[in-house]
Amino acid sequence: MLQSHPDSAELSLRYFRPPAGLDRYFQSIFLLETFPPEGGTITDFVLPTCGIVSWRDREAMTMRFLNGEKFDAGLAGAVGPFDHAARLECGPMRQWSAVLLPAGWARFVDAPARAYGNRAVAIEGDEAFRAFWPIGEALFQGAPDAEAELQIILDCLSRRLEAPPREDEARIEAITAALMDARCANVSDLAEKAGLGRRTLERVCESAFGLAPKMLLRRQRFMRSVTQHMLGGKRPWSAAIDDIYHDQPQFVREFREFTGLTPRQFAKLDRPMMKPVLLEGMRHWEEVSEIASEF
Repeated sequence: MLQSHPDSAELSLRYFRPPAGLDRYFQSIFLLETFPPEGGTITDFVLPTCGIVSWRDREAMTMRFLNGEKFDAGLAGAVGPFDHAARLECGPMRQWSAVLLPAGWARFVDAPARAYGNRAVAIEGDEAFRAFWPIGEALFQGAPDAEAELQIILDCLSRRLEAPPREDEARIEAITAALMDARCANVSDLAEKAGLGRRTLERVCESAFGLAPKMLLRRQRFMRSVTQHMLGGKRPWSAAIDDIYHDQPQFVREFREFTGLTPRQFAKLDRPMMKPVLLEGMRHWEEVSEIASEF
């Protein structure tokens, strides 16, 4: 199903909900088209994520990380599980992206998520991402056609479903649902909610989520706060801070750790892509939370 968001003069974002079967493994699939002024670029942030695989019609995107590292994204690349934000800059381009869920990483990427934690890589020639190679070979071969391009992506991903699922898939989905519970304040809460022992929880988190359980909880409460602020109109940060933070200074410290900025500095930035991305992410996680609450 197509989900369109209002376009700006500089970009267009179109979301497609993965069909049944693939929706267990991908949060969303989206098409980004950017139209910066001639000779200019568009800048934004990529917030902490579970993982994204992308294909572009030209080499027009650069990522900069908090440690100063720069990554020129090329035509096909992947962002692994992140525990901090990265700065994004791009020229005119068309880009398709598939946003992975942890279960999707386990099923579609032939390497533990921890091996790609806080990394961005080119996927051409990387055996771990061979399931995605045919997509890059088939896209952008003719005139732009979003529906036809989407079908190429879905057909390729669906072929992977013919293989049996990974043995930890039920555990991964239990952890994913437990992370959506705002009452999970620590690792013991997370283990209890997911119905797993501590050592099993740690093993599955590092393999499929790419981060330790404690960091996953910290990332989740940070993302809840950012989402509440950005989607809450003119609500101040103090009204958006997650209840699990002890106080506002703790939130500010973690905000700087995740983004390299204070909340006030972050709020002043242009973020043309981030709001629709957060809206789509919130839609998905609200559905996960509704399902989890039934158990």
